[in-house]
Amino acid sequence: MNSRLTWLVISLSISALLSAQSYFQQEVNHTIKVRLDDAAHTLHGIELVEYINNSPDTLTFIYFHIWPNAYKNKSTAFARQKLALGSRRFHFARPEDRGYIDSLNFSAQGELLHWSLDNEHIDICKVDLNVPLLPGDTLVLEIPFFVKIPGSFSRMGHVGQSYQITQWFPKPAVYDKNGWNPMPYLEMGEFYSEFGTYRVSITVPGNYVVGATGNLLDTNELAWLNEKVLQSGHALQNTEGNAFPSPDDGSKTLHYRAEKVHDFAWFADKRYLVQKDEIVLASGRKVTTWAMYLPQEAELWKNASEYIHDALRYYSQWYGEYPYDNCSAVRGAISAGGAMEYPTITVVGKANTPTMLENFIMHEVGHNWFYGVLGFNERKYPLLDEGLNTFSEFRYMRTKYPEKQLSEMVIEKRRPAAFLNLNRIPFPRYYELIYLFSARMNMDQPMNLRSEEYDKLNYGAIIYDKSALAFSYLLGYLGEDTFNCIMQSFYEKWKFKHPDPADLRLVFEEQSTKDLSWFFDELIPSTGKIDYTIKRMKKDSILVKNNGDLASPLSYSGLIHHEPAYRIWQKGFSGEKWINLPPDTVQQVVLFDSTWLPELHRKNNSIRCQGILRKMEPINIHGLQLLERSDRTQIGILPAIGWNNYNKLMLGVFLYNPLLPQQAFEYQLAPMIGLGNMDFTGIGSIGLNLYPHSRFLQSLQVRLSAMSFGFEEDRKGSFNRARADLLFTLRKKSPVSPVYNSIRLSYIGADRMGEFEWSDNFFTMSYGIIDILHENRNVINPYSGRLNVEITKDFTKSFLELRYDHAFGYAEDAIQIRCFAGGFLFKDNTIDSLYQYHLSGTSGSDDYKFENLYLGRFENPNDPGRDIMLSQQFTADQGGFASYCPWAISDRWLASIGCNFRIYRLPVYIYGNAGTYSGAGKNQLVHGETVVKSAPVAYEAGAMINLGNIIRIYFPLITSSDIKEVNDLYFDNYWQTIRFTLNLNALNPFAMKEKLF
Repeated sequence: MNSRLTWLVISLSISALLSAQSYFQQEVNHTIKVRLDDAAHTLHGIELVEYINNSPDTLTFIYFHIWPNAYKNKSTAFARQKLALGSRRFHFARPEDRGYIDSLNFSAQGELLHWSLDNEHIDICKVDLNVPLLPGDTLVLEIPFFVKIPGSFSRMGHVGQSYQITQWFPKPAVYDKNGWNPMPYLEMGEFYSEFGTYRVSITVPGNYVVGATGNLLDTNELAWLNEKVLQSGHALQNTEGNAFPSPDDGSKTLHYRAEKVHDFAWFADKRYLVQKDEIVLASGRKVTTWAMYLPQEAELWKNASEYIHDALRYYSQWYGEYPYDNCSAVRGAISAGGAMEYPTITVVGKANTPTMLENFIMHEVGHNWFYGVLGFNERKYPLLDEGLNTFSEFRYMRTKYPEKQLSEMVIEKRRPAAFLNLNRIPFPRYYELIYLFSARMNMDQPMNLRSEEYDKLNYGAIIYDKSALAFSYLLGYLGEDTFNCIMQSFYEKWKFKHPDPADLRLVFEEQSTKDLSWFFDELIPSTGKIDYTIKRMKKDSILVKNNGDLASPLSYSGLIHHEPAYRIWQKGFSGEKWINLPPDTVQQVVLFDSTWLPELHRKNNSIRCQGILRKMEPINIHGLQLLERSDRTQIGILPAIGWNNYNKLMLGVFLYNPLLPQQAFEYQLAPMIGLGNMDFTGIGSIGLNLYPHSRFLQSLQVRLSAMSFGFEEDRKGSFNRARADLLFTLRKKSPVSPVYNSIRLSYIGADRMGEFEWSDNFFTMSYGIIDILHENRNVINPYSGRLNVEITKDFTKSFLELRYDHAFGYAEDAIQIRCFAGGFLFKDNTIDSLYQYHLSGTSGSDDYKFENLYLGRFENPNDPGRDIMLSQQFTADQGGFASYCPWAISDRWLASIGCNFRIYRLPVYIYGNAGTYSGAGKNQLVHGETVVKSAPVAYEAGAMINLGNIIRIYFPLITSSDIKEVNDLYFDNYWQTIRFTLNLNALNPFAMKEKLF
């Protein structure tokens, strides 16, 4: 033992001794009587709280959580977080659908106590004690309360007469070594409460089936539930209907008792079918299990008891025996995730497949260990709660179903899974892929943060899935027997207490002979990546390079027919290292062959001992390549179909690589041939996605794209465009911020519009573009600002575009406002009208940079021989007018403002635009020799139909006099004034992915 190790052991021993001496835990016992009014959706209750001060401190006040108040208004922490997570539903909820708690009083020994709401959070209150509570003393408080049950916005609520009654009564905050832990209710972020005994009496109408925490004490109700079990067995074939039964004039009072728990929840529904079963644990102790679910889901829930039993069995075997007498799963209308745990009972939302249902049930049952018995502060240390439990979910699914496929989570039948190319992806890949969505883009966060510090993506990707993979890695490194022994010791030492991460680490380091600093000091508190790769192979050794940030332990295995001949763990390293292999004759050497871990790239983890291209995986060619497979080189190939007025029908192939997670190298290629002129055509792009470790830069994307399409119907010949982009996405100040900033530098080479047939060279025009974008993507009033500068040898021009949307309850885009101002910074004396600013947006014949796709690009609206319908397509950029205004152009400056108002829930909007430009108000020559005096300020208004933001059709109703006069000259009837936009990019899944992340 060296001196550094000796000091480490001494430090840990002193720390453990001090921790043991300073640890204390309060005890809080609850006696609650409550009555449900299912007509008014309210609770009337009274509570006795016995608070035992086991701390060394004298308490002069107690913080209480009154979490129903989280649903009271739009200003609570819960309401604000819901908006930050992208949901407007609670923000626009009707007052009658919100909830609250009131009629509160706090008294002790018959004397009223002064209490006050927290200055910031109305779901926290502070109760001042008339007499200080000394160490070792007990205080009994009496608290009447009334709860208005909200609609189903989160964990507590109701849908009709289906009730999820959680976090529903006044409950003291935890007082521990760090002091008081008051916390507001949050959607994303769970709880921390004190252990004690609950005695709860619940009065409900007589025909409700109730599931609750603890033991039901009423023999009559138990007998009634047993009858329900028999009826439910016969009801399996009668699963139609979802209506609530008629009200019951009578009522019943149910009595429950639960010991050594820190919460109490209950669920009530008149429609429930009931399963009841019993499991015998290894010690011989029996646990009664209950499942309560809706009739129309009887087939889905038929094996619910099995799922509960297996969760109890595996967790008891791995960690320590389940300590309670009952365990239940109930179907509820939960709106916070797929399911939610409470002591001895879990509520499950909608599940699409049996695999999903089992996953929900077993995960939440497992929380009886990692939340229930081990009472972590979930808000402060979500890693210990969701992380350990999701790891255990991972173990459960892998142990029980070693051959289960990922597709079974969402698709029950094999044929659709095969069609989607999801049928050969192992189930554990689910955890890996979700982590990689975030990690590949360097958007991930450390595992040791508080719940509220995570953004929506990382709360799942890191706290659940990376943590699951991290503990799986640790298990593989230590071995399952050692890992189980350590966790069982931790469970036994800390059950019914409040351990923290230091307590977990101490047990691991006390009972393991291996250095675990790589796990606790590097993997958990950082975003450092793991990425080992095999570079090459000699006869008896392999060269392994660590491309990652962490020198974590490495395992390598020799495989024969995919089975390991050996598996060896070794200490991690940085840089490159030759590793000597055992003399066994094997077919393949693989890193981490049986260990699932948060590694960035697994494709480079293997090498075959014989053959050519020994590091390349077998090729998988399939129409749909939605998700990356680590064991295959994937090529996506689909038929490519297109149409325009010159090539006519175009047929070809679409080649691409996997959509998700993000690939470093991306390609989407669609070569085609036009059947109208038998000419080659197509579109495509290749890109490199880089995610540097930078304080300022989130990503750098390099992309090359090209397009070539016909320009005349009756002969061959194409216009061509190539584009190079550098997109710099700046790092956000905070992961939870809705603000995004980017800078795009582009170079475009294109044929000169209208001169395709006379040019002997491609790309007779070139353009340099600087595009700066600032966006705030909040869900109530998102806005953006875009500054664009375009540079050519003939001119330099710039524009500023501002957008503002405002949401109402019925639509995110209820109001849309756009402002535009553009001007020339430099130009030759004469600039072709093509390059000037246009009040009426861009027609195909004006799109000189070929930035948009048009069905009839060269169908000029003022050409008498045009295809009328195709000529009516435009892009609502520049001035943004829907009306055709060919004279309203400027080589100096142009400005406009526009607004759309949505008509309630319909896809119909009222639009209006106004604009002016240099030269407005003067005579303009249009349509041959006709002179029209332009308006100083042009305007228009009309109706617009929006079909999924793909097609927008504009019907002008009111226009300024100059627009009306020119329309009468150009067009034969009103229908020719109707124009439309076509946004085919909205259907591009690769473009959608960029918006998603």
